[in-house]
Amino acid sequence: MKILSPAIVVFMILFVASQAMADDDYVSFAKSLPAKKYDKRLPSIPIEQWLSSALPPGVVAEWGNSVTDCGEQTGDPKIDKERDMPLCTEIEFKKKDKSVGYLLLFVGTEKKGKMKEAAGLYYGYIKQEDKTINLKRLQEITKLK
Repeated sequence: MKILSPAIVVFMILFVASQAMADDDYVSFAKSLPAKKYDKRLPSIPIEQWLSSALPPGVVAEWGNSVTDCGEQTGDPKIDKERDMPLCTEIEFKKKDKSVGYLLLFVGTEKKGKMKEAAGLYYGYIKQEDKTINLKRLQEITKLK
């Protein structure tokens, strides 16, 4: 049985920790932007504050802890390595611990990094009663009851 050298173990721990911090940095970046950056029709208040005030009563927004590829990876490394993968933060809408919606907010790409001016809704939906409403703009949330 091979034993890993302490230097390799430390490197592996630091690499994983630095990736987690980089992910957290993107989530912090997403939260730092005003709602207006994601949808020009929204006010210039922090996105977290806007979501809290705009969501239907009893619905809360739970932010994911890391950045994702917005669901765009094909699973084929030959194809994916050539692409500049989009980066999104995830927000799950919950009501009484039950998932009732989901947002992907675009915040940048792997190669270009954070893109404040290009931030926007990548994908989103919210369930109301027996309907699933696909969101084209964040502002549509304000029309829900």
